[in-house]
Amino acid sequence: MASPSSSRHHAPLPLSAREARRPPSPPQRFVLPATPANPAPSHGGCSTECPPGDALGTGQQVLTLKPTFWFINDMGIIVKLMTYIKEWKGEQRKQETVGAFQKIPMVMPATDILMSAQRKSRNVPPTKGIANIAKRERNKGAKQLDALMKELSVPLRTYTENFPKRRDLHPYERSLIELTFGEGYYEQVLGRVDTLRKRITSVGKQHASVCAKSTTKREAEERLTEGRKKLEEAFQHGKHAIDDLVNVAKALRSMPVVDLHIPTLCLVGSPNVGKSSLVRILSSGKPEVCSYPFTTRGILMGHIVSNHERFQVTDTPGLLTRHDDDRNNIERLTLAVLSYLPIAVLYVHDLSEDCGTSVADQYITYKHIKDRFGDRLWLDVISKCDLLGKKEPISFHDADADVAQYRRLGPEGALQVSVPSEIGVKELKERVHELLTSQMARIKASKAEHETQEVGTSVVY
Repeated sequence: MASPSSSRHHAPLPLSAREARRPPSPPQRFVLPATPANPAPSHGGCSTECPPGDALGTGQQVLTLKPTFWFINDMGIIVKLMTYIKEWKGEQRKQETVGAFQKIPMVMPATDILMSAQRKSRNVPPTKGIANIAKRERNKGAKQLDALMKELSVPLRTYTENFPKRRDLHPYERSLIELTFGEGYYEQVLGRVDTLRKRITSVGKQHASVCAKSTTKREAEERLTEGRKKLEEAFQHGKHAIDDLVNVAKALRSMPVVDLHIPTLCLVGSPNVGKSSLVRILSSGKPEVCSYPFTTRGILMGHIVSNHERFQVTDTPGLLTRHDDDRNNIERLTLAVLSYLPIAVLYVHDLSEDCGTSVADQYITYKHIKDRFGDRLWLDVISKCDLLGKKEPISFHDADADVAQYRRLGPEGALQVSVPSEIGVKELKERVHELLTSQMARIKASKAEHETQEVGTSVVY
């Protein structure tokens, strides 16, 4: 007769026991589509959980995985691989969206954090039911020091954990951080805040422990006072890091929000050629309009509503005629927009030279930008056309025939506009709407292609 245990269904063995029954299996692989944000390298595969490149020679990325456990059946394999795919896609999506700066936490000034922590910690009572005066006092002292430590350190932890990591940001936002604060400053400030948090935690634990070992009421009170003093001194010593973080947070929140799914018109050109004036007539943006270079010192955003459709328009700082390596951070903001955002370009020319930049220099800058970003949808506009021929040119002789033609006619197909005289304004608005409608079609096509690539992610065993 079979034993009772033999007639029952055996309980599933622990995973380690199952593993012992199976021979080692080779590493598993699965293929990920190569994308512009995650290009496939040209070298072979690797054996770690990272994209090793085009190991199959198909232009696709291959992940070679060393299993952390042996799979029991095919369904188990699929579940495990889909975990890796999901994680990879999540990292990709992080870098394909913008708007992280609007989600950063509010940072309290250091003075407010300290005052709030002092007030709350002093109201912490001892544990109920302690009859001995000395024990009750040391209990209260230890709890109040612990409370003060937490009230000071928890906000700092919140900041360091919730401010975005640069590696997770969209390339455009990463460039904004670098150009606004300088290389490494953002990470340095967050690092100083975290160092302050660790210092406060260490000091607080040390003095709370000392206070908890007091033998008399007076000793407990003295150690409580000493502990408060040391904690407050440590906080005051590092409070400048918090003040710097307040300024960083303000600067990041003030940066314009760009929706990557809405067509965006980017106005580009030399300083003072009239970009800001065109933004004012095209959109809701209200940039400052003055007659000196670099009036626009940041990225200014506005919106266009045309035929019940909503578009974005951005005014960028002017570009001087010089090599990209020699440009200042204001000019590099313009290059960041051109490089990382899906925009259509409205390039503004001032052939009257009222802007202070010669036609020859404007031509050199225009050719450089056109050659570099010519794949963008493009519209050339000659501003201040009412001044053409009325001002004495900065230079009379054009050594280059192309510059001479550019002086007379501007780029081929350029639209002449004068904001004060309203010349060409109506046609400009129509052409801009056509341009942005085409940009919308590009965005939709790109989105559809990206979704197709995600669906086409294949698994290879």
